[in-house]
Amino acid sequence: MSIFNGLSSRKVLEAQKEFRDVKERSDLLDDASGIGLWEAVLHQGDAMHPQSRWTWSPEFRRLVGFQTVEEYPNVVQSWSDRLHPDDVAPTFAAFGKHLEDKSGKSRYRVEYRLKCKDGTYRWFRATGGCKYLPDGVTVRACGSLTDIHEQVMLQEAIKQKEEEEYRSVLTVLFSALGGLADGDLTRQIREQMPEKYEQLKVNFNKATVSLQELVSEVAATVSTFGSDARNISQATDDLAKRTEHQASSLEETASAMEEIGVAVQNTAQRARELSSLATKTRAAAEESGVVVNNAVHAMSEIENSSEQIGQIIGVIDEIAFQTNLLALNAGVEAARAGEAGKGFAVVAQEVRELAQRSAKAAKEIKALISTSSNQVSEGVTLVGRTGEALQGIVVAIGDITQLIADIDNSTREQSSSVKEINAAISQMDRMTQQNAGMVEETAGASRQLFEQSERLSHLIARFKLHDGYSSAANSWSSRAA
Repeated sequence: MSIFNGLSSRKVLEAQKEFRDVKERSDLLDDASGIGLWEAVLHQGDAMHPQSRWTWSPEFRRLVGFQTVEEYPNVVQSWSDRLHPDDVAPTFAAFGKHLEDKSGKSRYRVEYRLKCKDGTYRWFRATGGCKYLPDGVTVRACGSLTDIHEQVMLQEAIKQKEEEEYRSVLTVLFSALGGLADGDLTRQIREQMPEKYEQLKVNFNKATVSLQELVSEVAATVSTFGSDARNISQATDDLAKRTEHQASSLEETASAMEEIGVAVQNTAQRARELSSLATKTRAAAEESGVVVNNAVHAMSEIENSSEQIGQIIGVIDEIAFQTNLLALNAGVEAARAGEAGKGFAVVAQEVRELAQRSAKAAKEIKALISTSSNQVSEGVTLVGRTGEALQGIVVAIGDITQLIADIDNSTREQSSSVKEINAAISQMDRMTQQNAGMVEETAGASRQLFEQSERLSHLIARFKLHDGYSSAANSWSSRAA
């Protein structure tokens, strides 16, 4: 063979001996281990090339049901044409990928089905390796073929059984989950389950019980929550109405307080004017008191003058009386004198008449002065009483002035207080309006909360629970409906 070219005789003999040992071991392995050996020298690395050499061991042939080389020639087609159609592509892909590794350290391992002589397919495991020869192109490949059909069949049987168990478990689980999907929380898995799925059954049943308890508690909570939400909604509606009414009343109060403030300001202005007028009136009354006092003093002087005039008139009356006597005496003397006394008698008569008229006038004047004196006395009394009255009026006007001043101060304070109250009421009005808006928003949120609790109760009512749980779940639903 060409591989021995250029070697010395001793080395050839050693190589031949090593080859015989290797062949002996391979034949023994092929005959005794039940493993079919194969070998290939690939021309230019192409397994399907016509010049590629393939060798199938007797055990390899026996594994697929053949005995002779004629029945199973040493060509690649003996093997490739018997590959199962489903295994052709993955097998060649694995072998081609193995050929890409030129290090010679990787191993080839693939499982596939080969058609046996009787026409049936059996499962085999092919293992091997490749090595590039010194020419750098040709590849030597060798390996083994092991019958794993029983193992694969057993695995498939186990797999089939597991799949059947899995399908049965899925059927039961789908049925149970379908009940849960329909809202039946009383659904329990009571069917016998394979041992490895028993824990799934236990966990599912525990989960449904826990879910029932959870939904029941949620239903009870929703019942209380819905009732509270309804009460809150009603309360907020009432509060909104009362707040709106209060806001309206407060607005009217603010308007009234504003009018009162204006009235108080006007009152304060009038009180200030009245205080000024009272002060002037007091000053005028005091001046009138002075005038009255002066009048009383003048009347007293008049009374004194009247008394003096009366005395003077008394003297005049006395003079008139004496003059009348003198005139009478003069007339008597004139009569005695005769003709000589006629002229004097005429004068005496005239003087007597004049004295009588003077006496009469003096009496009239005395009567008038007496009357005037009485009237002056009464006038003095009246003027005195007027002075006293004016003094009382001055005191009263002083008191009134003080009261008006106090009223003016109080009115100013009231005006300031009314302004502060008006400002506070205006602020309260704004806050009440804001509160009214917030209460209205709260009322809307409460109504939405109540509607959501009703919707949640209807959703919970879709679940079917045990009798101990269903009453709690349905009680709120009936009330909400």
